[in-house]
Amino acid sequence: MRWWCLALLLASCSAHRSSGAGAPDTAKERDLRARILEAKGEAATESRQWGVAAASFALARASRDSLAAQWGQGRAVDHASTLRWSKRIQGSVLALAFTPDGRVLASGHYDSVVRLWDVERGELLAELPGHTAEVHAVAFSPDGRWLASAGRPGEIRVWDWRQGRQHAVIQGHSDVVLGLAFSPDGRRLASGGLDKAVRVWDVETGAEQLRFEHDDNVIAVAFSPDGGRLLSTSADRSARVWDLASRKEVHRLVGHEEKVEAGAFSSDGQRIMTAAGDRAVRFWDARSGQLVDVLRDSGNVSVAAIDGGFQLLVQGGWDGRVRLLDARGGALLERLDAHHAAVMSVALSPDGRTFASGGMDGVLDVWRRPEVPAEVLLRGHSVWVEALAFSQDRELLSGGEDGWRRWRLADVNAPASEPGGTEAAVSLAVSPDRERIAVGTLKGKALVLDARSGRVLLELPGAKGFVRAVAFSPDGALVAVAGDPDIQLWSVSDGRPVGLLQGHTGKVWTLAFDGSGRRLASGGADKTVRTWDVERRQPLLRLDMGEPVRAVAFTPSQPHLVTAGMRQPIRVWDVEEGRLLKTLDEGTAGVLALAVSPDGRFLASSGVEQVVKVWGLPSGEQLGTLTGQQGFLSGLAFSPDGALLVSAASDRTLQLTRFQSIAHPPPAGAGVEDLLRRYGLVWDEARFLLQYR
Repeated sequence: MRWWCLALLLASCSAHRSSGAGAPDTAKERDLRARILEAKGEAATESRQWGVAAASFALARASRDSLAAQWGQGRAVDHASTLRWSKRIQGSVLALAFTPDGRVLASGHYDSVVRLWDVERGELLAELPGHTAEVHAVAFSPDGRWLASAGRPGEIRVWDWRQGRQHAVIQGHSDVVLGLAFSPDGRRLASGGLDKAVRVWDVETGAEQLRFEHDDNVIAVAFSPDGGRLLSTSADRSARVWDLASRKEVHRLVGHEEKVEAGAFSSDGQRIMTAAGDRAVRFWDARSGQLVDVLRDSGNVSVAAIDGGFQLLVQGGWDGRVRLLDARGGALLERLDAHHAAVMSVALSPDGRTFASGGMDGVLDVWRRPEVPAEVLLRGHSVWVEALAFSQDRELLSGGEDGWRRWRLADVNAPASEPGGTEAAVSLAVSPDRERIAVGTLKGKALVLDARSGRVLLELPGAKGFVRAVAFSPDGALVAVAGDPDIQLWSVSDGRPVGLLQGHTGKVWTLAFDGSGRRLASGGADKTVRTWDVERRQPLLRLDMGEPVRAVAFTPSQPHLVTAGMRQPIRVWDVEEGRLLKTLDEGTAGVLALAVSPDGRFLASSGVEQVVKVWGLPSGEQLGTLTGQQGFLSGLAFSPDGALLVSAASDRTLQLTRFQSIAHPPPAGAGVEDLLRRYGLVWDEARFLLQYR
């Protein structure tokens, strides 16, 4: 790894200094230290170890602050789960379960004790002794009244856990019980274990009602949401679905190559998840038993848990790692190397954010995911999205050939959208007062709409060809409409044409007013960028780009113009003199969209390379990239408060990215110790090593 080479250089510098040969070059050593830590942060980011990445970049900034380290820290903080609390107990933590309200966590241990914990404060609420050997399974009833626990030698205990007393002892298994689950009505309890048997018990009487058999050890059991079926997983490499009314096996789910460690029904009862030691998670149609999807290379699985909506999958591995995956596509969300031995248990709280892990090392950790996700994918268009614009801080407009949509983003965990219009919307703009929306169509016209109701206020005809760009002047009095090849200026108040800008010889793809409103920039298929005097309706500059131009943008703080397009770098110009100031992204295949943050500190670009690149202004330093979408990225927009960056892709998705932490990082060197505690890390200065406690 690159940071190892840098670490050797730092060690060499330190040895040279300690030998007394010359005065110490502290500035060089600080710079080298920062470079090593930034490289460690980049490596941690690549492997999705977000807490380690955040700490590495924070330590780097304490030596030498840089935009790249600020970016890295902000991105990592937005992604990282925080350690709520951690306990170390003698012996392995073998089983975990949250109460239905998520306030209490039960843990089963190698020392034969069941423990109850306050999830918020991490306080030990009670210990339930009574088992004679290790406890391998715990489960709460759906009403939270009962807690079942089981293990070796096979007896099941049911507790009135609030009173701290044992309610019943259920006997019947002849060997260790590994799995427990209550039925949705709480009247039945299912169990499975090393005797290869799945048993269903009457909770009140303790009587065995049903028994099913596997060919090898039973590892996990789960009831369907309606209580009519039972899922069991086994070391025989199968999962089986049993109909409880007919007492028959209805599906045998085969395909895993190793023992099936975990299984679950989705909350709607339509799907089944199974996770196995063959590094695969499989999803099945619960009605037909047919395989629906497979997530490959999902890690070295020893245990797994999934939320009812089948969105977040939490896995523990024999290697001590806890991995969080997006169950909808298998993307790795986070990796926590928090255990120094095999992970023996994981549990996911009903809130969908809090999760716990227990290991053979005796460590019990409770973590919490960020309240606001770092990225959110939105789906709603039936074609690729061509245009984006924010009408409010938390209201987004998107347009394509299937019309335009309005997205309400007050709660990004549950964004809502509604169609705004069915006419093709291939360009969008919002007036500065947020009262009007301009929509460019495929029919040679632009529409001006009321931003609240969507009612058409003006229909502006006369453009030749598709209207691929529209723009409001900063005072909202004018709207510019791009045609092929002319640009028409219209009065917003009454819909009068007030100017025609002629000079382009091909389709105009992009328009932008500067902050004063006196200058308009345009670019298009004729491979030129032109600027215009808006008041006099006269051309100012012509800049030859050599290839088609797809995006122009003005920076708000200086009179600089940014241009981009196909097979050309991003260029920054002094717009007064037409002088090239700098070039960015040399060698790019093509840029289709640009967006400047409201404060003028950041530039985002996207195009045919399937990534969004973010640059610092005015330096032009590339800070980082954003991924997560497929195909070319055709649209970009910052929210008016700069807290969100949205990208549109040809895979018909929109991606919302949190930008607040990136835009406003803490001061360099501030709160490093608190940050280390937040992620359960310690910094070993002597070995230059970040590790979990």
